Amino acid sequence: MIKTGKCPKCEKVPAFGVKMEGVDIKGPDRRSWHGVMYVCPNLSCQAILGVGIDPVALKTDTIDGVVAQLRGRL
Repeated sequence: MIKTGKCPKCEKVPAFGVKMEGVDIKGPDRRSWHGVMYVCPNLSCQAILGVGIDPVALKTDTIDGVVAQLRGRL
């Protein structure tokens, strides 16, 4: 696969993809979620390319919540 995407800050094509970092995401109602921040892997750049809710943490939190509710009813 040919990589064609470039970082908007340093304009380099990432050689090995993007770096992922954990981050807390807070909404206007003060609720928070586990999130991920996608960062340019170029050590001299480190620009934030995007942020989103961590799908793995969301799945884990959902399963834990369902199990806790089920255990409370048994």
